[in-house]
Amino acid sequence: MPLGFLDNLFKKKIEGKTAEEWYGLAVSETDPETKIEYFDKVLKLKPDFAGVWNLRGLEYILLNRYEEAIASFDKALEIRPAYLEARYNKEDAETELRKIKVSEGEAGEETEETYMEEKEA
Repeated sequence: MPLGFLDNLFKKKIEGKTAEEWYGLAVSETDPETKIEYFDKVLKLKPDFAGVWNLRGLEYILLNRYEEAIASFDKALEIRPAYLEARYNKEDAETELRKIKVSEGEAGEETEETYMEEKEA
């Protein structure tokens, strides 16, 4: 007796696709924004899929959106605390974010110094 109808009954779908189908689309996609959209659909269907949270974070890194990347890695680590790849990826994202904040701070200081010099002249 074919049990194909059970597959349809038990596999949740969003926009007619299962989590596995959205995942397949995501990994074959090249645009980071679109990949994130597809990963979000996977996560709506399987919110405890730590690997997808990690991959989502990597896409945010490509977009230089480090805070969102860190949040994704945090979620992966919440689900799987021993997930070393997510931990390393989070550390890399935190390092990049610190570099940006330092460079913005330095740029802000230079701007303020330049302003003070111009004001005195």
